Amino acid sequence: MTRIILVRHGQSEANLAHRWAAGATDAKLTALGKRQAELLADYLTAHERIDAVYASPLSRATDTVRPTAERLGLSVIPEEGLREIYGGIWEDQSISVLRTDPRTKPDFDTWDNDLANCRCTEGESVAEVYERAVSTVLRLAAENEGKTLLLGSHWTPVTSVLTRVNYGDVSHIKKTPSPFNASINILRYENGSLIVQTQNFIDHLGDLITPPIKKTKG
Repeated sequence: MTRIILVRHGQSEANLAHRWAAGATDAKLTALGKRQAELLADYLTAHERIDAVYASPLSRATDTVRPTAERLGLSVIPEEGLREIYGGIWEDQSISVLRTDPRTKPDFDTWDNDLANCRCTEGESVAEVYERAVSTVLRLAAENEGKTLLLGSHWTPVTSVLTRVNYGDVSHIKKTPSPFNASINILRYENGSLIVQTQNFIDHLGDLITPPIKKTKG
């Protein structure tokens, strides 16, 4: 049995500015996001025995789990499979522009209304992220049998994995509640399958909770 602690990154500069910083835009953590990362480390080091730490190579994910890794004397291992969706021409654009620009509006309307069948304009599809995120988590779990892993990732991969666990396939992704910044999701891996134990846990953040902004990801 492997335990997976799957975490969405803390608040990023793009979250705060309502910009689409996805798989090719390295938006940094805000001061609040850095504090959320420290609170995450406080909680995890007090309650968990973590054997290895992996993260998307984007700094907002890596820097969210780094404080925990450093306190445990571990390195953060970069894992491309945990990277956010590649947004194509959506990258680093404001959400308001994406909803109105004729080049992006049709596809962004699909993101809003039919997420499972959306492809970012000239970018990656939600279904493709679903497949790579799920396969990445399953692979890491199988490679680390008997261990507890901390994984730092982003909105779309985290939502994809939780959708797989709760509903079985990507067609149900809109049913999955949006993961908060620096939220904790704990999964158990046994016999090739994932089982959710804790989902969207935020008690460790106290009054520094930043709920997902509707229809913005990253």
